[in-house]
Amino acid sequence: MHACIGHQAKRVIMRKTDIRAQTASVRLSRDEYVEAPRRYVFWTRLYLVLSRLQSRPALVFVLFSFAFGSAISIVVPPLRGPDEIAHFLRIYSYTRGGLLPVTEIDGRKGIFIERELYTQLSFFKDAGERFGRNREQGLRYGEIMREYPHLVGTLVEAEPAKKFMPFAGTEGYTPVAYAPYILAAALGNLLNLDFPNMLLLMRLLGLIAFTAVAAYAIKLTPTLKWAFVLIAMLPVSIYNRSVLSADGAALAYALVITALCLGAVDRHGRVWERSLWMTLCALSKQPQIVFVMLELMAGRMTELRRRWSSLALVAVPSFILSPLWVLAVSADIAVWRLAQAETYPREYFDPLWKLAYMWEHPLHFPLAAWTSVTLWGDRLWPELIGILGWQDVWLPPWTYFVLTVILLLVPLQKLNLDGAVRARVAEITGVAVVGYIVTVYLIFFLTYTPVTIDHVRGVQGRYFVIALPIAAIFVASLINVSLPRGVLPTAAVAGSFLSGITSFKALLAAHWSMP
Repeated sequence: MHACIGHQAKRVIMRKTDIRAQTASVRLSRDEYVEAPRRYVFWTRLYLVLSRLQSRPALVFVLFSFAFGSAISIVVPPLRGPDEIAHFLRIYSYTRGGLLPVTEIDGRKGIFIERELYTQLSFFKDAGERFGRNREQGLRYGEIMREYPHLVGTLVEAEPAKKFMPFAGTEGYTPVAYAPYILAAALGNLLNLDFPNMLLLMRLLGLIAFTAVAAYAIKLTPTLKWAFVLIAMLPVSIYNRSVLSADGAALAYALVITALCLGAVDRHGRVWERSLWMTLCALSKQPQIVFVMLELMAGRMTELRRRWSSLALVAVPSFILSPLWVLAVSADIAVWRLAQAETYPREYFDPLWKLAYMWEHPLHFPLAAWTSVTLWGDRLWPELIGILGWQDVWLPPWTYFVLTVILLLVPLQKLNLDGAVRARVAEITGVAVVGYIVTVYLIFFLTYTPVTIDHVRGVQGRYFVIALPIAAIFVASLINVSLPRGVLPTAAVAGSFLSGITSFKALLAAHWSMP
């Protein structure tokens, strides 16, 4: 009997064990069943988000530009943008109503500023030079910025209430290139901000404005939207948009007029709109007068006589206003930099004298330009991708290679144009790119290069990023192939993210992180 009872107890225990095991198995399978849909929902939603972003390149650009641009604006110390002090002084003069630079001392045009502002500008200007000399020895801006609060005690009451500072070549820039900065500087004066905070406000407002203009261009262009995204997000582009610079405006306006002229090939767009943006583009920087050629894409050469009125409306304001502005400001174009360090006759930097010299020596300029390209061409391409700071902050070497590959990939898109129209577009854009490059070298030869040296001085690769939108159209019209769906958005997004993150990390490490 006891044996029977024991046997029954064992059977009950076994049943309970089986029930527990089955229950645990059911719970596990239920957990797996719940977890699987969760993973499925996550990846489905991520796929939907990426799909929607692929159809919204302008939105992707805005997100990247604001995220990385604002971070760069904050991490770059005051006046560590290229010629940032000169740009600030010209912008500050515009807030005072100084449209034309009339104040001149010792042949240098400039502005009288308050003693306190002069002291702050001098501090950060000297800090930048000191940082450049001692960066390799471990100097960082954390140490420099600790000295700034003690600056007030260095003011001397006996000094003049206002002091003169020269524009250093920026008197040649129009208000068109500085519009959002002028507004921010005026607002900073109203709020009585000190220089670092005013500069940050100017940087951020400029970033917002030029991001909006570039996004408008991406929205406008009928094709090559992702090529425009990557060009506008290259390290040199995002950096120039995040500090005080005329280059941010120049690229933004160039993107818009390129998009409008490309749309005009299919008879899209309004003539007055192209006229407005062409004028803004040409006034932002002198070499961009070459963009007038893009209006020729809108029709066949045989139609020029019929289209002369629209062509004149687009081109004439640029041809008139840009030279008139140069004559009105009588810009130094940074000749003083050479005049101070070297003894050359002043006529060597007079454009009219130099043009007469070129007439008598027609091969001098082509040979000087060729010598510059052959001797220093290896640095031009990294500068076009982005050497930041005062041309002294390099990105990781592999970054230049990867971005170059992606930059060559994104224009590979089929244009919805017939053969004859596509050939016309290729011819005009090809000539425009070459014309822009030649114009940049010509301007630096006329205004910056003595005739006694065998090369053109002062040309940097960052000046040529402006021509990349036109170059993208040239490549697309020439090759005219389509890549598999999703390749271009993926490449452009990857390149944009790489540009932003490497630029931020390089600037942070160079200026703030201890070696």
